[in-house]
Amino acid sequence: MYSENDYQTVSAQFKKRLILTCIPAVILLAAVIVLFALRAHQIVVMLLTIILGAYIIFMWGMFLHPVAAYKSHLNNVLHGRVHSITGFFKEMETVSVQREGVSFYPMTISVNDMSDEEDDRLLYYDANLPAPAWKPGDRLTFTVHDKSVGDWKPAADA
Repeated sequence: MYSENDYQTVSAQFKKRLILTCIPAVILLAAVIVLFALRAHQIVVMLLTIILGAYIIFMWGMFLHPVAAYKSHLNNVLHGRVHSITGFFKEMETVSVQREGVSFYPMTISVNDMSDEEDDRLLYYDANLPAPAWKPGDRLTFTVHDKSVGDWKPAADA
């Protein structure tokens, strides 16, 4: 599902967005410092400081955080602690959910008996990837970090 190249691409995108965000922030900060040093009117300095704070909060929430969250997700599934789980695919939701800042499709697999709900496990499949063509009852092996699927393959028959 993911490769090291995907992680490098997202890391480069985050770095580019961070630089694009920092340029106006540094200019605003310099203006605040210069106006403060020149003893400009307090209202002007306070207004620029408020604008700088609002800009940083807005850019983090709308521009940087989604990429940072996806970068963290990729780092976890590629380099973090993962485990394998084998089971029978039951269903995947069509509506995505936000989990730790990343969009996922919740899916259910059964690790033993398809009719016993105690054997069901909830996993999350990345909503940014095309949905796989699994059918209910397909036996699959998932590589998982927490509950996020990092890779999958058809299970070897035992």
